[in-house]
Amino acid sequence: MDKFEEFGKRIDEEFARLKSIKNFEDFGKRVDEELARVKSFVKEEVAPETEKRTAQFLREVSEKLSEAASWIEARNASRNAQNGQRPPSPPPPRNTPTS
Repeated sequence: MDKFEEFGKRIDEEFARLKSIKNFEDFGKRVDEELARVKSFVKEEVAPETEKRTAQFLREVSEKLSEAASWIEARNASRNAQNGQRPPSPPPPRNTPTS
């Protein structure tokens, strides 16, 4: 059975289930069941994959930011060398209050 036939079969099954709903209470129960199923799916299937992809994305962004910082530092060093200037000294350490 190909995916299209499988999809059609699932639609037919769902339609038959919807036709069996007799009153608003049954409809409410059905909605609650579906919401629980969706919540479970998101928690077990979607969230872990999303977290995995987000972590990978953040690693890639971090790498690109490091490359950009290195490029800026090299450009400033080159500019300072051309102008015969010394690179600016780092700021003095901040005094942190002790408790």
